[in-house]
Amino acid sequence: MAVPQARNTIEILNLPEVVMPKTVRDIIKDRKEVYCISNQTTVAEAARYLKDRQIRATGVCNLSGKIIGVVSQSDISDKVVAENYRPSEVSVQSIASLNLIKVTSEAEIDEALHVLQANGVYHLIVEDNDGKFLGMVSMRDCVAMKGEEEKERAEMLKDYAFPSY
Repeated sequence: MAVPQARNTIEILNLPEVVMPKTVRDIIKDRKEVYCISNQTTVAEAARYLKDRQIRATGVCNLSGKIIGVVSQSDISDKVVAENYRPSEVSVQSIASLNLIKVTSEAEIDEALHVLQANGVYHLIVEDNDGKFLGMVSMRDCVAMKGEEEKERAEMLKDYAFPSY
């Protein structure tokens, strides 16, 4: 006997899906700055940059402004501090993650979460359709936005189940 496929509440109640799925753009739209440091920056300067801005990772750009890598707090601790190198003598280019995992700003949050999980990373590069670097989103950003989406869906279901006349 086949096991019935799980269905969500929207399908069971035969309701139209009125909650628009959140996208990566919803996360980055209000950001005032795109974080990116030069590949010539030292690890010590990068650590200060991350600390001052209270972020965990940043893009690494070449001299023409093109993103070529990502450096995170864990890159600094694992590749420099744990190896007892001097942060002031190591460039971020030598420790940056060069395998750039990207999404467009139009990607839905579910897709971004899948890309994060499938690639075992915590940050994604966000680009527009022309390949322009728009910033980065973290797993935490995506989970928080997914929570907002589900809250909106719950409110819609509540309004359906308990209409105010």
